[in-house]
Amino acid sequence: MCIGRNYAAHAAELGNEVPKEPLMFLKPPSSIIGPGEPIALTPYSQRVEHEGELAIVIGRRCSHLRDSDDALSFVLGYTCLNDVTCPRHPKK
Repeated sequence: MCIGRNYAAHAAELGNEVPKEPLMFLKPPSSIIGPGEPIALTPYSQRVEHEGELAIVIGRRCSHLRDSDDALSFVLGYTCLNDVTCPRHPKK
């Protein structure tokens, strides 16, 4: 689960406004690699962008949380994340 455009300067850099509510999206498990593994680029990787991110590790399943205090009990820990994105290549 990712939250986008929550950083005002980055949103402005891309010509976007910061949304009133969090912009949430998913990255599939297949997009994750381990420490030291190479980042595989495809021939379509004409424009590759990277960002350092804070990753929150969720330690167990949760749903229907009663309050925000309860939510923190599901956090196993925090780590650094290298978010590498290749924006979709425009069709010709």
